[in-house]
Amino acid sequence: MLSDSGSEVTWNDHLADPDNPTQARQIDVTVRREGLLTLVECRHHKSRQDVQWIEELMGRRTSLAAHAVVAVSSSGFTAGAQAKARKHAIILRDLDKLSDGEVVSWSHRVALTLFFYEYSELEVSLLFDRRDISKVAAEQIQSELRSHPCVLSLFNAAARKLDEANLMAHEQIGRSVDFGLRIEFDGVRLSGKLVLEAKFTGKARLIAQQVSPSVASGYGAPGQPFAAREAAVEAFPSLGNTSIIHSGDRISTFLDLSELTIPPFCQFRFWRQDAGEELDHEILELQLGRNFEQLKVSGKGLNVRLFST
Repeated sequence: MLSDSGSEVTWNDHLADPDNPTQARQIDVTVRREGLLTLVECRHHKSRQDVQWIEELMGRRTSLAAHAVVAVSSSGFTAGAQAKARKHAIILRDLDKLSDGEVVSWSHRVALTLFFYEYSELEVSLLFDRRDISKVAAEQIQSELRSHPCVLSLFNAAARKLDEANLMAHEQIGRSVDFGLRIEFDGVRLSGKLVLEAKFTGKARLIAQQVSPSVASGYGAPGQPFAAREAAVEAFPSLGNTSIIHSGDRISTFLDLSELTIPPFCQFRFWRQDAGEELDHEILELQLGRNFEQLKVSGKGLNVRLFST
C-alpha cells in the first residue's frame, strides 16, 4: 500500500553502517520517500517486547540516520516499552486478535476456496516402434510412470482440454466428464525405449476444498480499538502463511501453497475469494513449493497399455 503512495519499499534490506561501511545492517523493511528513510522492524515472538528492544531501535535510528522507526510486534509490548517508545518517538504497531463479536460484525471477511481436477478411470496407451515393443517391460513402465515428468505433460494437456468444457463454472462442481487426447513426446524413453506417441483417456470432475476458518487481527497502535486500526489481517493457519490484509475496502493477498497436500490423481487449478461486499484487490503474491507441479500417481489408478507401429 505504501508502494502505491510513491514510496520506495524494500523488504529485507541491507544498509551500510556509516561507522563501519564494510558491515551491512539488515533491516526488515525500509521505506524511502522525499529523501527520508523509515526503518520497520518486526518481531513474531510469544512474549511481549520490552524496553531493551526499544532502546536497540533508538540506537539503530541514530546510527543509520533514519527519520523514523516503526516497531511491529505480533505479541504486543510491555507497559515500560510503550512508555519508552512514546518518549523517544518510536512508532509502535501490534496485532490485536479480534473478539468473536468483532469477527461476526466485520463485513469484510473473505472466504477462500481451492479447486482441483480429480481424475479417475485413467488409461494411457503408449506407442513404440515395432522393433522395440518386445524389449519393453510393462511392469517397469508402470513403475517409471509414477514419477516420470511425461505424466505431468499428459495431465496438463488433459487440464487444458477440460478447461474448454468450462468445468470451472460453479454449477459444474462434481460433474464428471470424459476426456481423450493424443500427444507426441520429444525424446521420452520408458523401459529404455523411445515412446513415439501417447493416447490418454479418462474421467475428471471439479472438486472444491474450503480452507479452514481464518484468524483475524487488527493492525495498529497498542490499545487502539479495532474500528480505529489502520488495517486488519486474516490468517489461514491451515494453509501455511496465507494471509489477506485489509485496508478500508482494499485487500492484498499472500497465498502460500508451498506445503499444500494434493490428493492422488488431483491437480490444482485455481482458487476463489468471496467476500460479503465488493473489495478492490491491490496486490496478489503466490508462493509455490518445489514439488507443487508434481502430480501424485499411486496404486492402480492408471492403466497402461502398450502398442507398436
